[in-house]
Parts: sequence; structure tokens; C-alpha cells
Amino acid sequence: MIDRAKVLQIGRFNKPHGVKGELSASFDYDIDVMETSPGHILVMLDGLLVPFTILGIRPKSADAVLLTLKGIGSEAEAATLAGAPVFLEKDLVPADGQDGEDGVVYLEDLVGYALYDGERKVGLISGYDDSTDNVLFIVDNGIGDTILVPAADDLIDEIDEEQAIVRMSLPDGIIDL
Repeated sequence: MIDRAKVLQIGRFNKPHGVKGELSASFDYDIDVMETSPGHILVMLDGLLVPFTILGIRPKSADAVLLTLKGIGSEAEAATLAGAPVFLEKDLVPADGQDGEDGVVYLEDLVGYALYDGERKVGLISGYDDSTDNVLFIVDNGIGDTILVPAADDLIDEIDEEQAIVRMSLPDGIIDL
């Protein structure tokens, strides 16, 4: 069994493309799967990580690629993977991306961090919702309420890994929604 702690969700399948089993996929964190060419990906199916060999990969758009996977040869088979999260072993993910400094910082790495709006503590990041294009931090404010905060790069001022703090500049009133 694949150790969940050693993998990273890198994206998600969109929908089948054509009738021969090709799938559209979108990837996060500027990971260029075409350049990385891992040879395989892992897909979460029924709570298990299932490896698939990549037979072909080609660009579809600026933020999506088309994948041909071993064992997926029809539109119906490809449709079973639509919406499924795609993973890769952490050691295969290039370390030159998101923050451009010491390494890549991923959403899952920020779970458990304290979230601040400037100097005001909002709460602890308990998770994130990446089911839409607008990714949200799920924040527990410590008094039983959950706050959804946009996890947009342009709102994040600082990530202090030593103190486990994410400092943001949030729009007025967003915490009170």
C-alpha cells in the first residue's frame, strides 16, 4: 500500500476528451507534468491510491493537459476518473515553484498553521477546499465557528514555517461573512 504521507495531490482530472479514453487534467502549483515526466501518476479511487502508467501526454491549454493512461481505453472508462484527485510521490515533485525561495509550500503543509489578518489572529487552518477554482482555507476560530478564507497568493503576505503562521491581508469584512 502506498504511504499517504509520501504523496502530494498535484491536481485533478477534469473530464474525458474524445472517445479513446484520453482525459483532461489540471495541475496545481505550476507543476509541469510534461517536463517532469514521472511515467506514472496516482489516482484516489474509493479511498485508495491507485497507480496508472502514463502512455501519452500533450498540452490542451495553458492550465490543462491531455493524458492517455494504461488500462483506460474508452470514454466510459475515462469517465470513471472524472473529478478524481491526482497524486505524485513528493520526491518526484520539482522543488522549484510556488514560493520561489526555500522550496514549495503546499496547501496541505499549512494545515495546523495559525492564520492572521495582519496582526489579528483569525484562527487555525484546519483544512482547505480545492473543489472549485477559488481555493479556500477552512479556519477554526477557536469558539466553534468555521471561517472560509480565500487562499489566493496575492492575499498571503508571509508564511512563517518556523512559527507555523500564515499572515494575510484580507479584504475588509471577509472574516465576518
